Amino acid sequence: MIEVRDIVKRFGELEVLHGVTMTVEKGEIVTIVGASGAGKSTLLQIIGSLLEPDAGDVLVDGVSLGTMGDDALSTFRNQHIGFIFQSYHLLGEFSALENVMMPMLIAGVGRKEAEQRGRELLAMVEMSHRVEHKPSTLSGGEQQRVAIARALANNPTVVLADEPTGNLDSVTREEIQQLFFTLRERTGQTFIIVTHDEALAAMSDRKIQMSDGNIIL
Repeated sequence: MIEVRDIVKRFGELEVLHGVTMTVEKGEIVTIVGASGAGKSTLLQIIGSLLEPDAGDVLVDGVSLGTMGDDALSTFRNQHIGFIFQSYHLLGEFSALENVMMPMLIAGVGRKEAEQRGRELLAMVEMSHRVEHKPSTLSGGEQQRVAIARALANNPTVVLADEPTGNLDSVTREEIQQLFFTLRERTGQTFIIVTHDEALAAMSDRKIQMSDGNIIL
């Protein structure tokens, strides 16, 4: 479902990805691991169309990201790719529910429908009791649950997560780890997760090892 073909990425004279190729099947939970500087986050951002490669292409459900203009790419990203970040990136002035609704409203979904789905998603991540709370009143684990619900808002083709358990204590980290697999069982969602979390990597369907801009395993 996700095809990464011969991706090369340079920052100035430094080449950080050297022709990376990989595939991910629908419903897989794949982790990408490796030392800092291996190119993991850069690769994830290219898969998510947040960065443009210098060579190569990414196909999502057969659609080439490299053939799209900026507007088409922005629309495609909103509708087909969900993002989860280590630092949550929730909008502080909005409630948990409003944060989850935001991608749907941007996509043109009616407010009533967006609110209903937002409540359903927050229930799915066990946050029904906090729907009206703003991020500043939520714990780190609660904020990440809201961020996961937001990533699922438009029923994306794939969810990309960059160190999603990196800021969490050990107990909360285990809860979030398990949540990915629970959501996959309930929704069939595909996840690609960059992580230093060895426990999460061990749980995944497949672990991709990167080193110095290459996939080595």
